[in-house]
Amino acid sequence: MLEVSPQIKNGNKTVILVSPPSRMMNHYRPPLALMYISGYLKHKGIKTQIVDSVMEDQIVRDESFFFNKINFFNAVEEQTIKKISEIDTDIIGITCYTPEVDEVERLARRIKEIKPDAKIVAGGIHPTLYPDDLLGPNSDIDFVIFGEGEISLYELILAIRSSKDIRELKGVGFYDNEIGEKIITERQLLDYELDSISCPDYEGVDMEYYTNASPYAIRGVFTRSMYLSASRGCPSACTFCVAPELRDFNFASGIKKNAGVRLRTPKHLFEEVVFLKEKYKIDSFYFIDDLFTLDEDMVSGFCELMIKNKMNLVWGCSSKVNTVNYKSLKLMKAAGCIQLDFGVEKASDEQMQLLKKGTKVREVKETFKNCRELGVRAFANILINTPGETEQDLQDAIDLLGEIKPNIVSINIFTPYPGTEIFAETQGLTREEYPLLMKNPIKLAAEMPEKFRFAKHNVDLGVFAVREMKKYNKIYPNISIFFNPKYIRSLWHSQRKLNYTKQTNILVQEFINQKF
Repeated sequence: MLEVSPQIKNGNKTVILVSPPSRMMNHYRPPLALMYISGYLKHKGIKTQIVDSVMEDQIVRDESFFFNKINFFNAVEEQTIKKISEIDTDIIGITCYTPEVDEVERLARRIKEIKPDAKIVAGGIHPTLYPDDLLGPNSDIDFVIFGEGEISLYELILAIRSSKDIRELKGVGFYDNEIGEKIITERQLLDYELDSISCPDYEGVDMEYYTNASPYAIRGVFTRSMYLSASRGCPSACTFCVAPELRDFNFASGIKKNAGVRLRTPKHLFEEVVFLKEKYKIDSFYFIDDLFTLDEDMVSGFCELMIKNKMNLVWGCSSKVNTVNYKSLKLMKAAGCIQLDFGVEKASDEQMQLLKKGTKVREVKETFKNCRELGVRAFANILINTPGETEQDLQDAIDLLGEIKPNIVSINIFTPYPGTEIFAETQGLTREEYPLLMKNPIKLAAEMPEKFRFAKHNVDLGVFAVREMKKYNKIYPNISIFFNPKYIRSLWHSQRKLNYTKQTNILVQEFINQKF
């Protein structure tokens, strides 16, 4: 049995939830997953504190920023450690993506130096895919949580504080020093509806900071915004994404429609929007769901509530071209949707099929045509450097962009993340190479082609991406959103107009950085 120290059997201590310092260098993106966990734990009577040492002076991510990135990172990490040292805690949770493994282990080591009796728990996508990867006799990480964290972490906290046998829990892993083995318990089945999970702990973060006017939430739209989550899971099978591998951890028994995905009800989602508008004076929001438009009933129900209550808010979301049509786009526009981000990826049905994208070129063309006719801004993501890609595939993508005329184009260079189907079919990365994923994919493909170069052609990926994005990201289509009546109306009704004046320099700097 795992030994539990008697010093930490104290329900008055605070559970700390931490984002890795590198993640906290993102533009105004709150630690939403930790906020959900904190909200649930507080609802259950557990004291929590989220440690997210943000970069208070927001800096445009230009060449100068990346040149000095290590200094910014070190400053955030030191601030994180300082905050943790000042809190009376017995349990510290750290979220972890695969590229952050080394960073999280170093953070755990530093925390143990100042809080030797505290139990450190790692959760997130990497522990979910590889639950035993962070465990061992010399690890500073005491437990991992795999799958969604709310219930498993709550039960682990109770077990630690009551000396309950950890083996009886679900969704937990640890190293048993007594027998010298890693113990991975059964997964926690998620047979509950999302509405039953309490709302995110908005009071646990600096919402004045996170709702600052910026062009980052709805990409390219200067507005006071917040990120929302309407669902968990994704039914797609894309070979370049970890969603299919994660799907087993995101299901609820008895739900057959859109298997592998759970949805919030329109009413529950709308009530959160109302709360955010009234308390934090947001003027917009962005759905971070992998695929917001998956369920027609949920989307239409939410849109009807937005229209009925005349919210005067604008919003954006990620979508898939075969999950929307003219009718649904028209309703979304009426409800305030001004931008949809689409994963176009490729320009031929053959390439789409190889990537198991589940869409066809004709659907791409039809959806972008509908967006143009309705005046809804369409964002096209293109993926290059996929296995077997040829120069003709690149040319086809350029031709398609010229035909569908997206308002904004992002050309992304594929990187083989562990957990993706492509990763499994390649040489993959060793455990020691995971941190490489934090680096620029252009440089990786050039410096380590045996692991990061998948295309058949010899086209310079970086030159191609930069050239074509500058070519297709014309100035007027980008700034035309500022003349959109719904956007103008949202500013007119804003209760924090002065915040836009204060933040204008960020918009100008970002525009110059991207366009020139």
